[in-house]
Amino acid sequence: MNQEMLWVAPKQGLVGASLFGINDVVKELVERGGSVRGVTDISYSEIELVQELLDVGEDVRHFEGYRGVFYAVLDKKYCISAINIDIKCLSLSEPASMLYVDDPTYADYLVSTFRLLWKQAVPALVRIDELLKQGPPHA
Repeated sequence: MNQEMLWVAPKQGLVGASLFGINDVVKELVERGGSVRGVTDISYSEIELVQELLDVGEDVRHFEGYRGVFYAVLDKKYCISAINIDIKCLSLSEPASMLYVDDPTYADYLVSTFRLLWKQAVPALVRIDELLKQGPPHA
């Protein structure tokens, strides 16, 4: 990954980015002048995780209720996507079923899908401000 990373993930995927050191790799990319944009569903419980992404230089947006597949496209060529995986059940002790390809056609498809979500999504800081004004959810 040299220039750009685009990702879409359900909110449970944010935990993996923090746990598996992905945020450190992203920080290095941003420091080299690259860009990282991502789309996820942000609720009150994810504020800290999203802030961690923003702090390393990612541009994150909120898409209400996103529950789809996780995927990432690196430099508009390399694609990583979850295949038949319940992201809620990811663990460090079990391998995940992931697809990795370097197919520009598949990358174009995923980038196009990303752009559609990105246009409809709200900037993370706007969503976080909204959530902080509402306060934590009541049990």
